[in-house]
Amino acid sequence: MSKDARLEALRRVPELSQFPDAGLRALLMFFDEVVVPAGVAIAVEGRLCHEYVVVASGELEVCRKGRATRLGPGESYGWRAMEGRLRHDATVVTMSPARVLVMGHAQFRAVEGLAPSSVHSVGSSAA
Repeated sequence: MSKDARLEALRRVPELSQFPDAGLRALLMFFDEVVVPAGVAIAVEGRLCHEYVVVASGELEVCRKGRATRLGPGESYGWRAMEGRLRHDATVVTMSPARVLVMGHAQFRAVEGLAPSSVHSVGSSAA
């Protein structure tokens, strides 16, 4: 995936929408790009959250309290859990091969200091 495509994926995520383009470009180095086959659990309800995941392509299923929803390109999972150092509130499984941008715990903490103040008040619909 090109740098421009990764940048566009970040640009679409509500939690990162307050970053100017220069800020988003700076964030790129904090994300790893991973291709995940269909059927892989990338988060398990009740386990400690260690990654913030942005969907660049593909589809993920989020199962929370018996209800399933889908995440697609431009959506993310793990923001609130990473911010609050919480456990996953859902199980997330890839429904198709997916290309995701992943930020680990250490990178997330480093980025918190760079974020515009309005980013900290943004909550994702998916923890």
